[in-house]
Amino acid sequence: MRSDSSLFALATVKRQSLFYALIFIGSGASLPYMPLWFASKGMSGAQIGLILALPLLLRAVTGPVMGVWAETFPLFRSPMLRLAIAGGLAYGGLMLWPLAGEARFWLFVALWAVGYSCITSISPLLDVMTIQMSKREGFNYTGPRAVGSAAFIAANIAVGYGLNLLGVDLIIIWVVVLCFAAALAAWRLLPAAPRHVEEGGGRAPAYLPQETGAQRVRALLGNPVYVLLLAAMGCVQGAHAFYYGFSTILWKGQGLDGATCGYLWGAGVAAEILFLMFGFRLRNRFGSWTLLLAAAGLSVVRWFLMGFVPPVGVLWPLQTLHAFSFAACYLAGLDLVNRMATKGSESLAQTLNAAWVTGVMMGLSTLASGPLYDALGSGGYWVMAGMSGVGLLIAAYLYRRQVLRP
Repeated sequence: MRSDSSLFALATVKRQSLFYALIFIGSGASLPYMPLWFASKGMSGAQIGLILALPLLLRAVTGPVMGVWAETFPLFRSPMLRLAIAGGLAYGGLMLWPLAGEARFWLFVALWAVGYSCITSISPLLDVMTIQMSKREGFNYTGPRAVGSAAFIAANIAVGYGLNLLGVDLIIIWVVVLCFAAALAAWRLLPAAPRHVEEGGGRAPAYLPQETGAQRVRALLGNPVYVLLLAAMGCVQGAHAFYYGFSTILWKGQGLDGATCGYLWGAGVAAEILFLMFGFRLRNRFGSWTLLLAAAGLSVVRWFLMGFVPPVGVLWPLQTLHAFSFAACYLAGLDLVNRMATKGSESLAQTLNAAWVTGVMMGLSTLASGPLYDALGSGGYWVMAGMSGVGLLIAAYLYRRQVLRP
């Protein structure tokens, strides 16, 4: 029979997994399909690009602010509940666009920035919660995140079919409903886990960091290894922007049909899921610094070869490299960032990580990807390979400093 502690840990894993699934079911509709919704409301390509890129760039500010704010709550779930409600209200406001008339573009800019900033701030907070609880209860924290990735694929497929039946407005309704479902789950499903646990197992009734938010931000940014780590991961993850924006267009230009393009996307995410489920064994054997170095190196290989517009038979194995270019970098980063954070600053460290890596760097790469496609076509991938190469050089320096130092 399983012990009470193992059953308790299993219950926690199920709860965390379900909450990850709700978050990713929402993003599984918003990431690939919200541009389609904006286009249906009369937005041009340039306007859609600005709407999508602005909150990514704003994460340089919103990330630290959200991280400092989240750490004022004694329970992990409290800020996530509030962020889900705020995100749902902002996204719901997008449906008021007929009242805005000619000013609807600015309505979209403002409300999308608020909603996106709130919802994307949940993931790093959830990561911190899951990591801390895995240490307390002894489970693998990557499992729940892998469930989220699987839910993302399911949402991609479900919404794609639903659009054929219900039309484009299904997208915004789906996103809003999932925000409020996540809020309900944060309130009723997530455990009331305290952010801080006293030495010896006693639980503190509340926890407020002694330093100010600005002091904790300065302490993290004053750590050169932390800053270089974010730079390396930002280059590796930001290099995905061209792929996210133009891979389907390029594949269709090769004569591939929509179903094949969808399966290629699915193959990449499936490789990501498998790595999140089992990659911790590689991390435990070789270490997170080695994993980061491998992620950067294979990212260079992936984008360099993609620039040659390879045939579909080559695309399949290249898509499996998503396990490294994204998942290995993500997994290594979670561990390394968490290790570098001082006690009580884990949420701030992870939100700064997300703000830079998937915010600023992804936003800048997204803005650059359009002109790169217009000028170079598939050659835009080579620029992304160069960007990953910069990340590889930084990762190699960190590996030498942290692993090979005498």
